[in-house]
Amino acid sequence: MLIAAGACSALASAGPIQPVEAVQPPDEIAAVTDLGPLEPRPPRLHLPPDPTPSPTPAPTMAAPATAPVRVAVAAARAIPLPVIDAQEIALVNLDTGRFLWQSHAVMAWAPASLTKIFTAMVAVDVLGMSATVAVPSSITQLPGDSTLMGLSPGERVTVRELLYGVFLKSGNDAAETLATAATSRATFIADMNAKAARLGLRITHFLNPTGLDQPGHYSSAHDLAIAAMYLESHYGSLVTIAATPSITFPATASHKAFNLVSLDKLLWTYPGTYGLKTGWTDAALGCLITTSSRGGHRLLAVMLGAPAGTAYAQMPKLLDYGFQLLGVLPRPPVP
Repeated sequence: MLIAAGACSALASAGPIQPVEAVQPPDEIAAVTDLGPLEPRPPRLHLPPDPTPSPTPAPTMAAPATAPVRVAVAAARAIPLPVIDAQEIALVNLDTGRFLWQSHAVMAWAPASLTKIFTAMVAVDVLGMSATVAVPSSITQLPGDSTLMGLSPGERVTVRELLYGVFLKSGNDAAETLATAATSRATFIADMNAKAARLGLRITHFLNPTGLDQPGHYSSAHDLAIAAMYLESHYGSLVTIAATPSITFPATASHKAFNLVSLDKLLWTYPGTYGLKTGWTDAALGCLITTSSRGGHRLLAVMLGAPAGTAYAQMPKLLDYGFQLLGVLPRPPVP
């Protein structure tokens, strides 16, 4: 069991934390060649839909230069697992909801800014997309090394603009603004935990809306995969935002101009990628949730605890492995 530590600063990181359970690097990655039976698809969750649903968009990447090559299922199952240096891995066939591979995926781990997928879902639940909200002065208390959208206290921005700041820039200032826009910060965080509980997540607990390191703030690759699948199927507006490589919001009478470019390098370097969220802290290390489409199939992959500077190089190996399992080859060239 994980026990939240004593009171921490409302916004500032409590400093590096250690995972509550010791997690060893995946030891089965290089050896296993037979996945065995796939895990059953999780039961459908009957929860309220996105208040402003929109269809999930097709990836905006250029079409493959060559048609995908289909391979036999038996051959695909003999593909060896890739060697990936990360603490937790979860790989899901988004078309069926089946887990294709998990490695140490149910251990508690600091989720960094992957936390913000819950911040975004709860914000849409509570506020909708069109509301205009004021930026609080409390954003000035964020740690100096925070990732930011670039907000200033007193500016008035829409929820939609803030959500672009959350997904593209992983803005802690945007997340904190959403958390205080319609209710108290404590109530918003309670709503995030209630959302996790309603999704049946047992290894997830939040203490802030940003993902800054705090003892007692944790999740797991398995739980984050379930949450990302739910976002994919119920929050089409958020899928659209996460798939956006860059966007500019011109200045208005209530806020400055914002030029937002996504931190997710895979949107440019891995054809078919259309989301979802990046993350890094000293305790969490490199964290990624990636959604990708190829040859009519969709994958979702979660990686937690990748050594510094390696996550963007390792995620393609995980996705290539998943598409091979589905019989889709090869990876299209980068446009």
